[in-house]
Amino acid sequence: MGDPGVGQLQRLRDITGEQLAAYPFRAIGVLGVAGGNGLDLIDPETTDAVYGYDINPDYLNACKTRYRDALGDRLHLIETSIDRSVRIARVDLLIANLIIEYVGAEEFAAFAAANARSIGVLSCVIQRNDTAGFVSSTDYSSSFDALASVSSDIDPETLTSAMSDAGFAALSRCEYPLPNGKALVRQDFQTTPRP
Repeated sequence: MGDPGVGQLQRLRDITGEQLAAYPFRAIGVLGVAGGNGLDLIDPETTDAVYGYDINPDYLNACKTRYRDALGDRLHLIETSIDRSVRIARVDLLIANLIIEYVGAEEFAAFAAANARSIGVLSCVIQRNDTAGFVSSTDYSSSFDALASVSSDIDPETLTSAMSDAGFAALSRCEYPLPNGKALVRQDFQTTPRP
């Protein structure tokens, strides 16, 4: 992700900054928080709580080590998979960057529907693979071969449709080209009022 020919890590960090600037809320959740890429962009003076969810305890420990001093008691890290059985804490902004490929659009929409009352705005990023496979070709790409078996391409229109069925309206969509011919697609959603 950080390889200059891929450019994904820095671009993703920039997008996280845009997500936080577009929705300057006091309670933020991050699905697939991993080691915390972008958490340094959160202003602890204007944020009451940050909830980070990830399936990997090693990532959560790294995140805790990196951001506990800056975020203090505001940082809440939860080890969990992301599926329709998970209930999250109430957040004004939920960020889900490059997680939907591992969960699947249908299961992600079911997760969102199950947590609709706990989510203000849901901002997510998916990877569009027009010319290349899921894992970009680098000196280290063979290390990620196993990812291809647990990930799937997500079509932005399919995601929008699944989220609509789950009770979420599309707010915006932006595309960010990457040097390797792929693109990151940011899609923002908000729950629609129920009659």
